[in-house]
Amino acid sequence: MSKETNYQTEKKQWTLYGVNYWHGILEQKLIDMMKHKQKQPYGCGLYAVANACNLDEFITEERLEKSKTGNVIGQLSKWMQEDGLPYYIDTLYYNHVGKKLPTSALGYHPTGDTVNLLPVLINVRYSENGKNHLIGGRIDKERNLYLYDSLKEEMITTTLGKVNRMYHNVYGLFIFMSVENGDYVFI
Repeated sequence: MSKETNYQTEKKQWTLYGVNYWHGILEQKLIDMMKHKQKQPYGCGLYAVANACNLDEFITEERLEKSKTGNVIGQLSKWMQEDGLPYYIDTLYYNHVGKKLPTSALGYHPTGDTVNLLPVLINVRYSENGKNHLIGGRIDKERNLYLYDSLKEEMITTTLGKVNRMYHNVYGLFIFMSVENGDYVFI
């Protein structure tokens, strides 16, 4: 599988990891993709990255085995680098003892003519004493969040504000950044 990304909206064709999309079909295909669902009580970070960025080969048996005791953002970024991906995970907001994303973190969305979706990762907890859980998503220009919670059956269309009400704790919001220049990664 090719690791190159070619965003050529002028030609109305995009290549994302070797898959060509024609503008118009692109957004719906990328939004609807929630291919990866957890079958075990660990590895949510792998599933979150795979779903947010459409990386079918990111989840491996070896990585799942290493995930049994939990993952951290740095480990997920390291695996992305090992796969030759030109981006890493960076923090937009994080407060481990926080209960909800603050208002200042709820307005992130892509802008501009050459971008459609902002892939994100979100740290949540289902209950006060529950395990930490990482979920993936994509935010569109209208601030809709297409949420890919690997413990749920289907993709959920929501917003960052509504995610605050869906989970007991929402304490981290992460984006993908270019290794080359530090720019946000959009799809």
